[in-house]
Amino acid sequence: MTEIETLVSEQNPQWSDTSYLPTETFWFKRHAFSIIKSWLEKRFVLAISGLRRIGKSSLMRQIVGDLISKGKGKRCLYFSFEKIQLKREPELLREIINYYLKNILEEKPHELKKQTYFFLDEIQNIPHWAEIVKSYYDQNENFKFLVSGSNSLFVQKKAQEALAGRIIEFNLYPFSFREYLELVYPSYKVEFKNRSWLTTANLEILGGRFEKYLRFGQFPEIIGQKLNPDQARQYLETVEEKIIFNDLPRIFKVSHPEILSLILDQVKNSPGQRIEYQNIANDAGLDQRTVSKYFVYLEKGFLVFLCRNFGKKPLKALRVARKAYLSSVNLAPDAPLPLLVENYFFNFWRQRGFEVYFQKDQEVDFVAVNKKREIVLNEVKYQKNVEEKDLRNMKD
Repeated sequence: MTEIETLVSEQNPQWSDTSYLPTETFWFKRHAFSIIKSWLEKRFVLAISGLRRIGKSSLMRQIVGDLISKGKGKRCLYFSFEKIQLKREPELLREIINYYLKNILEEKPHELKKQTYFFLDEIQNIPHWAEIVKSYYDQNENFKFLVSGSNSLFVQKKAQEALAGRIIEFNLYPFSFREYLELVYPSYKVEFKNRSWLTTANLEILGGRFEKYLRFGQFPEIIGQKLNPDQARQYLETVEEKIIFNDLPRIFKVSHPEILSLILDQVKNSPGQRIEYQNIANDAGLDQRTVSKYFVYLEKGFLVFLCRNFGKKPLKALRVARKAYLSSVNLAPDAPLPLLVENYFFNFWRQRGFEVYFQKDQEVDFVAVNKKREIVLNEVKYQKNVEEKDLRNMKD
């Protein structure tokens, strides 16, 4: 048996053991599980992207488990490109798919008579993966691809072109507060829309749990492994280091990954601060254009999100200061709580499809705009009592 055959077989025990189900099948299912599963029979390549270690692989394996339980185990190929020692070349992906078709299904690509599922995890590690996926997708409507990646899967223009009109992307975010409550406190039923439920006692309980969530409640392994605060901090550092010193340099020509780390540290110290590229460039001994690119790389790695100036024309907006937020508030567990709350609500609106901006000449934290161009002003306060003076900027 060749090395590829061994790797493929090891990741797909359902082919030889019909009683096998992935361990993840029995884990907590995120809200995205049912959404993505509803697209499974549609004629699209499905892509799951998002920050490292937030559950993309587990979600894929849960979908595999669901298909196995329906008697479709042999029609599923799962392969992770994350930890393999083989050279990551385009032909590796072809060899894996062809081995499965020829030796497991004993069918040719154009002869597939049943829907066949290909789960390709961390696919961005394979150059030209999109062109290869397209070549099989176009041969037979029964090819069903679900791919995932921890960097922006579509950072390369060729990938966008190859799968234009064929791909649906799902962004998997860190745990929402509701998911956190469902997982950690399953017997505690929250009824936000029921005003009679919003008692002082319930709000105090929620407040305490919300603070725990903001510090260490957005990553599945921190909760699942019951890491204490020191262990959680160490775990989060390894996630950051993997992205900054491994993932991003592999995709982009990053000459100074340590500068990426310093920029991220600056955002972590004060999430939501206004960023002046020129000031950072002066401090780092780099030119402003390089610093601007490094912020783009951090966005592509799902570590930070930039909040641009509302109302400015695109070209002018590129030249003015912007605010920087973290993709997960857990990345800065020691930051002041009011800043983490502001960061949380910035992400809250983004995850619901809003464009989020700040407005330089208006003293609100940020402006959320939906697809209908309806505007929601946000002034975030985290305190027991909100007074009239706290709302004056909303009225002005």
